[in-house]
Amino acid sequence: MIHTTGYLRAALSGASMLALIAMTAPASAQEGNLTIALPTFSDQTMTPWAGSGQRKTYLDLVYEYLVYLDDEGNAVPGLAESWEMSEDGKTWTFTIREGVPFSGGHGDVTAEDVAYSIERLIGEDSRAGPASTMRRIIESVETPDDRTVVVNLSAPDFMLDAGYFGESQQLGIVSKSYVESLGENEATAAPVGTGPYVLESQEEGSSITMTLRDDLEGGHWRASPEFATVTFQLVPEEAARVAMLRTGEADIAPVSFDSIPGLRDAGIDIVSAEQSWSPVIRLGGMVQTDPARYNADNPWSDVRVRQAMNYAVDKQTIIDELFAGEGTVANGDTPVREWASVEPYPYDPARAQELLAEAGYADGFPITLKTFTTTPGAELPLMAEAVALYWADIGLDVTIEPVDWPSLRSEWTEGQNLDYVWTHRGFPFANPANGIEAGFTDQSLFAAYTSEELEGMIEELNVETDPAARDALITEIGQYLRDDAAAVFMVLANEPYGVGPAVSDWEITTSYVYNFDAVGRAE
Repeated sequence: MIHTTGYLRAALSGASMLALIAMTAPASAQEGNLTIALPTFSDQTMTPWAGSGQRKTYLDLVYEYLVYLDDEGNAVPGLAESWEMSEDGKTWTFTIREGVPFSGGHGDVTAEDVAYSIERLIGEDSRAGPASTMRRIIESVETPDDRTVVVNLSAPDFMLDAGYFGESQQLGIVSKSYVESLGENEATAAPVGTGPYVLESQEEGSSITMTLRDDLEGGHWRASPEFATVTFQLVPEEAARVAMLRTGEADIAPVSFDSIPGLRDAGIDIVSAEQSWSPVIRLGGMVQTDPARYNADNPWSDVRVRQAMNYAVDKQTIIDELFAGEGTVANGDTPVREWASVEPYPYDPARAQELLAEAGYADGFPITLKTFTTTPGAELPLMAEAVALYWADIGLDVTIEPVDWPSLRSEWTEGQNLDYVWTHRGFPFANPANGIEAGFTDQSLFAAYTSEELEGMIEELNVETDPAARDALITEIGQYLRDDAAAVFMVLANEPYGVGPAVSDWEITTSYVYNFDAVGRAE
């Protein structure tokens, strides 16, 4: 039955650096407005530590990162022009690029700004997704001179550059003096970064407009934007975003898969990043190593029930029907190369019913499934409906409850022992160990599942220095998560965007889709 209440370890070679410089020569002219329609702004706060990574859709025009990623996901210099890692992986030394100015006349980036940005992101009051796990491994940050930042870790991290310090995470670099002089509230209302755009205006829950900086006569050091302004419109409804693309009111918008054929017929291009997100159903109250976040009364505290909930869902049909075939059945929380050998759960409702009966739930049980939309993630409510139908077939009495992401995020991260399950999305991590830490250790506010055995495996991974042994451990962890049904793993999905005729070109990758400063303007 279903109830619903609505819905690099070192710098680049000289040749590579010359190529980078050539790519970032100033554009001959910037004009016009690029309009991007988004289903959510998340918190609509403007400092890196003041909310979720979803805000990167607009914040990454303002803030920049120490490290960027090339098309293959390799680390390349950003605000850090070079860096070194100690042999044990516990000390990283970054050399900061000279002469990169903050907007608004707030000086050039220094080591002090970088250290401050790190310390604020991992602060106790930080609401950034990776804050708690970064806080656990970063012991101290030193600034021996204006251009050198030394990061001391409590455990090895052999991919700190591309991982926590890379563009796909939330360590945007802020001006220390600016934030401290204005205070948190003022600074978050008028963000200052080194990116090519500044905030011109915003209307809460409606729009955010960024405009090109007027203090970069020689062009920006990294980006060559072709649009004078970028406006983000909050448009939660899929039909409205599609209509805006058709009429030219929006130039770029994330779209659901069933909208693709009609948009293509209307002359709207589709740009997709392959396997860039992973729809998943997370299980509340399963942080078993934290009594405050473990609820033994939940039927899914029994591994047999969790396995049944996986076997019961025909994920390939959901991929075919809701995701237009643009995805694969998930074998884990996120796309991880080391998990290639892990087999996903097959569709086997008979086995699901057997497991429920063995666990004492032959007649099923009531369960609340919460859902929301995000970017990507317009399909999450429809996926919830489909999953509820499959679960109803094995006797579960499902109540679907639409919620907003900020509210659910607060409940999840405030340490409650949740008695419901919810749709969510995973995304690729440049360093898979970061994703494992974020989702499956009780040191993370975003943990949705832990066990004593798993925590031990993660601790072993954290101190292992041999690359081959680390890969083997990551594979072992992936198999464990699958076998113990740490979530209802659904889809490794592509991420489609509709792109209108005002855009000449826009390249996105699996690891990064927020490069709106690289959108080409049609002549």
